[in-house]
Amino acid sequence: MLFGLQVTAIGITTVFVALTLLMFIIDIQSKILAQIENGKKKVEPEKVEAPKQVIQTNSQSQEDDESLAAVIAAAIHAFSGQQVIIRTITRVPGNTGAIWSTAGRTDSMNLRQL
Repeated sequence: MLFGLQVTAIGITTVFVALTLLMFIIDIQSKILAQIENGKKKVEPEKVEAPKQVIQTNSQSQEDDESLAAVIAAAIHAFSGQQVIIRTITRVPGNTGAIWSTAGRTDSMNLRQL
């Protein structure tokens, strides 16, 4: 029984020390990356301009396509931080993607029906 308690104590201590080291490593990396990013922002001043929207659509419902373009542009801007101009939106007819992804989408849509 004493051997089992020793193994347990050694295991718990090892895990605790490893997790503590990982915590400090991640903290140091976040501080270093924050300093690097702040340094880049100071070197390159950015001009703030009103967003330009150039939208050309090839479908019947103009309002739906404009709102879709706005959502796509906002998502790209949120992830990249850069100004994006959408010039055209073209719907691709037919099945786009693998069969398994189409089946997954179909199952997901069928689950949402009342």
